[in-house]
Amino acid sequence: MAIIINDNSIYKDDIILMHSDVAMYEESAADIVSEKGGNILEIGFGLGISANKIHSNNPDKHVIIEIEEEIYNKALQWANDKNNVEVILGDWKTTINDITDKFDGIYMDADQDDTDDLESFSNDVKSMCNEGCILVQTAWGINSDIPRNKNTYKTITLDDNTKKWYNDDTLDIIYITLTDNEWV
Repeated sequence: MAIIINDNSIYKDDIILMHSDVAMYEESAADIVSEKGGNILEIGFGLGISANKIHSNNPDKHVIIEIEEEIYNKALQWANDKNNVEVILGDWKTTINDITDKFDGIYMDADQDDTDDLESFSNDVKSMCNEGCILVQTAWGINSDIPRNKNTYKTITLDDNTKKWYNDDTLDIIYITLTDNEWV
């Protein structure tokens, strides 16, 4: 299971995990969860596109969980001169139990996870969130009601590079907000 990282893509066993052509989506999703600042949790570092956007919004703290050691090492290099960034190596399913911070925004970009884990993620992290916490997931899971009900979303007009990945001119980035201990 070799990870190949170059300037604009990441592959694992010849399967593409990340490509810079989706930067528009990554930046928009990261902006939604971090534009108000506070503490931000990011699941998956990838090429660092969303991390750069989150960092540009000056969060109080930015915690990144990365499962792939090669990508984790890249994240450590990126975070080297950023005193408000903590990078954790591991699977979010086991590492989140050790985190004591409360978050104002969470970006979950581990879309290769099992469908059940994707569907339970919002409940798994609820206790880690402050009131008003915003959550964006790249994939919500097949049976999740969240994308079907799509109460809150931001529509972005895609550039030519991003269009070829999504086969559309626009894309809705769905997000939910913790209000009175419920995701709405």
